[in-house]
Amino acid sequence: MAKTSFADNGALMSPRTAKYVEAIIREGDNFDYCKWLQRVRDEEVQAKQVSEASASPQAVPGQIGNRPSTFDNPDTSVRPAPRLMVHLRPLPISQFTLKLQDRTVKAQLIRWLEKVSDARHEFQASRARDAIYDYLEAVFAIVMHYKVRRRTKRLLRQAFRFADLRSDNNADPFTAVIRCTCGDAADNKMISKWARALRYAARRKPAEMQLKAFMKDAGGVNACAAGYAKLKRRRNRRN
Repeated sequence: MAKTSFADNGALMSPRTAKYVEAIIREGDNFDYCKWLQRVRDEEVQAKQVSEASASPQAVPGQIGNRPSTFDNPDTSVRPAPRLMVHLRPLPISQFTLKLQDRTVKAQLIRWLEKVSDARHEFQASRARDAIYDYLEAVFAIVMHYKVRRRTKRLLRQAFRFADLRSDNNADPFTAVIRCTCGDAADNKMISKWARALRYAARRKPAEMQLKAFMKDAGGVNACAAGYAKLKRRRNRRN
């Protein structure tokens, strides 16, 4: 069976999720979730500002970047203003391969589960209203990464070992990862709601859209969980 490359998997993830996966694999034990999240947010704000500046109808030739206007000198040939672009340079796949070769698959997965658990701690410690989305995005990233590689059972096995719980290869991966990284911080009702919301996102979220943006557009976590319940009832009626 041909192996699925990380580049192929990226098409199924949001840009931020893909960056999250890249950072974990690239930095390994040195990965700092808080610093990574702040860096990504800064990059997104900068990219948005650049996009708005380049698309603004108020931009006048000769004022962008404090360059002198060609209209001040009629002898100067008129040249189009340089197009502002943000160059995102993805890490070459060969470097991912080298990183994976330096670590066993089991150790890498355990470290990733630790990072997801750290994201849960950050969510609990934060008073921000939208902090839950960062944790759910971490859960979504690890589940989708192993799902597209058809390694869900490996993820389940290691997740239950990570939490010292009885293994269940038939468990829903979103539910399992949440339960195994939350400990006693969330009850069964809350875990079930989060898992349903992520299953809904896995079915309906466009590949290029960030998880947070998708969920908020859909009405939030509760609305996504309700949306999955509707999909399930509709499927059961067809069967």
